[in-house]
Amino acid sequence: MSTQKPLVVVSGATGRQGGSVVKSLIAAGKYRIRAITRKPESDQAKALAAKGVEVFKADLAIKEDVKKALSGADIAFIVTNFWDSSIFPNNVAEEERQGKMIADVAKEVGLKWLLYSSLPETLDGGLNYKVVHFYGKNRVEKYIRTLGIPNVTFIYVSVYASNFGPFFPIINKDDGTSEFVIPLVKEDTVVEICDAETDTGPL
Repeated sequence: MSTQKPLVVVSGATGRQGGSVVKSLIAAGKYRIRAITRKPESDQAKALAAKGVEVFKADLAIKEDVKKALSGADIAFIVTNFWDSSIFPNNVAEEERQGKMIADVAKEVGLKWLLYSSLPETLDGGLNYKVVHFYGKNRVEKYIRTLGIPNVTFIYVSVYASNFGPFFPIINKDDGTSEFVIPLVKEDTVVEICDAETDTGPL
């Protein structure tokens, strides 16, 4: 019986979600980790390599790259980035293409467990909320459910706390408190917020 640790492939390993997953895997000490990045020469990638992580150069838009990256893996955490330059200008269609292609490769190579960073449906069921950066991920999730991969987990990461400031104005008031200004939200609306860099991995 093999005593080799399971191999986990992590996409977006130098980003917020993937980086958080890698950090948690390192802390657990139970896995071999292969971190996917397009820029293995980056400082973030070098820092991972220094911690014993296998840094693997691959582009999620290219099937052969994905196949090589997932080869021999037991588990994979996959996140695609709607805002990435590789997905512009056809954001929804290209993110959907990439996600479905990655899922097909995962099935082809015999991946045992796929963890996919998805987002909720916003159009069906009478919702009809037009949140375009949700579309591609949710369509990929529905597709993955049809493939018969042995184990699949879908992770919904909420609003990044780090987006406050760059995207939502912060108003410092005279009484020492601060307000975040969010458009199109009612006063009684509950907004789920997370720190993707620390909260994703422990999931």
